[in-house]
Amino acid sequence: MTQPEFPPPADVPHDPSELPQPVASRRRPIGWIVGGAVLVLLLFFGGCGALLAATDDGDPAKPGTAAASATSVAPTTAAAAPTTRAPEPLPVYDTPTKRDFTLAVKILRKQCFGSAGCNVTYRIDVTYTGDGDLDPAKTYEVTYQVKGAEDPIINTFEVSGDSASVQQEESASTRRSGDKLTAVVTDVSEF
Repeated sequence: MTQPEFPPPADVPHDPSELPQPVASRRRPIGWIVGGAVLVLLLFFGGCGALLAATDDGDPAKPGTAAASATSVAPTTAAAAPTTRAPEPLPVYDTPTKRDFTLAVKILRKQCFGSAGCNVTYRIDVTYTGDGDLDPAKTYEVTYQVKGAEDPIINTFEVSGDSASVQQEESASTRRSGDKLTAVVTDVSEF
């Protein structure tokens, strides 16, 4: 027995391309948006990791560096030699001579008596002109002479490191009001 063939209903087309197509939904593709965002983040962080790996300086002290992981994988046969720091050079200090000092006489007060001369109050200003620094652990005694006064004046001051201890005021008498006081170093010795 054969099945009778019935003609298709009138509203159904005979060609499959003429079949009605499903209506596209108008919902937003949220899955695609979330997936795209995740993909962008993965690419960003992957790029940052590649950049960090490219700038690795190979310092074995830094964990996670290529040199550190290579060191931890490779077996070592000899113990690492201890590193010693080179000693810092000791400072070299100058030994002063009398030519290393320049002295200036600073007039603080001057009282003159016509042609009889003047009484002068002064202070010595010291300048060290040597090539190097002086040892701060050593003290030097500098002897100097003041010229231009009625009587010769000899005095001393002490120098230690970069400071000199001089008297704040000294006195002298000159024969004439136009006489000028000068000072020169005559000796330097270590205390």
